[in-house]
Amino acid sequence: MKKMMMTAGLCLCMMPGFAQQVLKGTIVDEQQRAVPYVAVRLLQADSAFVAGTTTDSLGVFSFPKVDKGAYILAMSSVGYANQFRNIEMPEADYALPTIVLKEDNVTLGEVTVTGSSIVRQKDHLLIHPDNKQMKHANTGYDLLSNLMLPGIDVDRREGKVKTFGGDVTLYIDGRKVDYREIQSLRPKDVERIEYYDVPTGKYANDVAAINYITRKYKAGGYISLDGNQTIGYLAGNYNLVAKLAHGNTSYTLFGGYGMEKYDGVNTEGEELFHFAGQDINRLTSTLDGNVKTNNQYVQLNVENRNDKRTLVGKLSFVRDNEPENYNLNRLEYLGINPMTQESEKRETQRGLKPSLNLYGYFKLKHDQFIEATFTGTYTNNDYSYSYKENDYNTFTRTDEDLYALFGNINYGIRFKHQNSLNGQLYHFHNISMSDYSGSNNTWQHLWTGETIFFVEYSHQIGNKFTVKAAPGFSSLQYKLHGTERIKQFSPRLRARLIYRLANNQQLQLTGNVGNTFPSISTMNNTTQYVDSLTMKRGNPSLTPAKLYATGIIYGLQTGRFNLQSMVNYTRGKGVTTSLFYEENEKLIQSYSCNNNANIWNAYLSLSYKITNDLRLKLDGSWMNLNCRGDLHEKFNSFSGKVQVDYYLKDFAFSLYGKSTEKQMNVDLVKIKMPASYGLSISYHYKNLHAEVGTESPFTNKSKQVYEMTQNAYHYKNTLTSRTFQQTAYIKLAYTFDFGKKTSRESNSVDRSINSAILKAR
Repeated sequence: MKKMMMTAGLCLCMMPGFAQQVLKGTIVDEQQRAVPYVAVRLLQADSAFVAGTTTDSLGVFSFPKVDKGAYILAMSSVGYANQFRNIEMPEADYALPTIVLKEDNVTLGEVTVTGSSIVRQKDHLLIHPDNKQMKHANTGYDLLSNLMLPGIDVDRREGKVKTFGGDVTLYIDGRKVDYREIQSLRPKDVERIEYYDVPTGKYANDVAAINYITRKYKAGGYISLDGNQTIGYLAGNYNLVAKLAHGNTSYTLFGGYGMEKYDGVNTEGEELFHFAGQDINRLTSTLDGNVKTNNQYVQLNVENRNDKRTLVGKLSFVRDNEPENYNLNRLEYLGINPMTQESEKRETQRGLKPSLNLYGYFKLKHDQFIEATFTGTYTNNDYSYSYKENDYNTFTRTDEDLYALFGNINYGIRFKHQNSLNGQLYHFHNISMSDYSGSNNTWQHLWTGETIFFVEYSHQIGNKFTVKAAPGFSSLQYKLHGTERIKQFSPRLRARLIYRLANNQQLQLTGNVGNTFPSISTMNNTTQYVDSLTMKRGNPSLTPAKLYATGIIYGLQTGRFNLQSMVNYTRGKGVTTSLFYEENEKLIQSYSCNNNANIWNAYLSLSYKITNDLRLKLDGSWMNLNCRGDLHEKFNSFSGKVQVDYYLKDFAFSLYGKSTEKQMNVDLVKIKMPASYGLSISYHYKNLHAEVGTESPFTNKSKQVYEMTQNAYHYKNTLTSRTFQQTAYIKLAYTFDFGKKTSRESNSVDRSINSAILKAR
């Protein structure tokens, strides 16, 4: 009996969860606002460490398994005074009274961060930029570049942020913004940055997501001017921003102008047409060319915010114009009847787009929120194309009216033990009416609508594992005038298993089932006459592709060293690509969705803080593609990049180098990009930012090579242009603050012009 009692007692002691309860609490500031990402440590009475966690976006923290007894709760967060609290854990779940953190007298801008500024949270990286990274940045893109985040590639001048899987979606305070919107974000107004390398919840539809968390101001304003001028060819971008804040409401007016002029792209091309009667070989060389573009925008933002909700309204107008795109080429035909002649090609296009965007975020009771977005745009596009070669002439002009609507509703709730449930509903709707005149007189009316729904549940298992599953569906309908309506219903699934090897290490296994929708500019039954041998034709019968993907991701964050690596496999069924075939002694370029692709991707990215003033980042990637169907293609590529930043008082020096890179686009065109390198020197003093830089200063013969082979057609084009030769630039920016300092509003202007026009190029 004694042995049985000892055995039973031992089993009870070993049972997980026996005599253990949940300890939960909420942390707010002195204005009763939730304080997220507070580091919370649970210590024994003798200060021995028991467990650690952080507060979520609602300021809530919890410890799932706590024995009865006396403990010390230690709380710390940048910008707040550290706080310690003695607690007595009962034999039941215990919710602490609301804890109030007091603001520290030392501001973030005066703090020198000597420890790790990148911390791994459960589903993202939390980054506190240090004072050098903040000081030597003028825009949100500059700040991202200075952070050297593993796996993230930042093009500061073009305003592009990418990861190995594709474009990164950018957010400000949880609100999705356009890539160019970050251009006007003042780094000194950024408190911290969240990087979702494997997005979940509201970010689940993104390849990767970055969310800027900004400081909030209630009075004052500013006027900001910036200009960026290229040296080597004529190109510039100039912007003005004016903002006024009063109480919970702010008003921001944006305006900007951009222009570009250069001698076009010189092409040395080889084409081989495999026609039934004969093969035709054509050599192309550019004799003259000219490109002119300009764009303008204006936008008014109104934002109202309090502790319970955020409301934003944006009204904008964008004009994008390309009044000239001219090429004069020398054509040499080889074969039985060789001849040499000239061709002349001209393109012009202009887009006008007014748009309205409404956004609302509402905090509900019991750890719940609801978020809604609505965007409506109208675009008028005008496109013309002409081609002349001896007696052959073709001309097309297209006028298009495009209406686009987008709506999104997100709902989320957080349960005990950090489990959560999110529901997401999206709807995209486009209506395009295009009138083609000239060599081809047609009229096209196309409408498309897609509804996507997901419900995602996240469940934490112990302190090491988290399981996330998001089943859903996509319902797609589209109709081209004169054809039957097409309906497609596709199930979707996102799943991942997250294992925390340690507080600074994480391993993730991912699996996804989804679909992609063909571009609306390919889904038509019109024809564009390109030249004397080639025509371009849409395909109204295209269907969505099905995608299946799985991958493994490993991340490591330490005080000075950060690393991320990934291996991913994707299978696409019914992928849309260009398809070339002969018809009546003409080459037809159309589109096919009868292709299956198998893609392997891998990358390794690491950053290292050698000293507080010297930083290093290295990136390497590999891709293998195998496509079968109407087209057969195999492809392998490797690439690498290095970035070195050095800070010296008010100056910052940045050097980068990028290896030769092979790419393959969606049309299975092989692209070889030249190696590139560059240097920039910037000066920062108070509200003044000045920067000069150069790209490939010792290279004057950089070439891009495009090559594709199909049964009916083969081409290889070697391109050179002043835009990717040795160039330099100068950038100046100044901000005048009045009243109390005010957070600089993002330049929330979407300058992209969407179109369903079938274009010759």
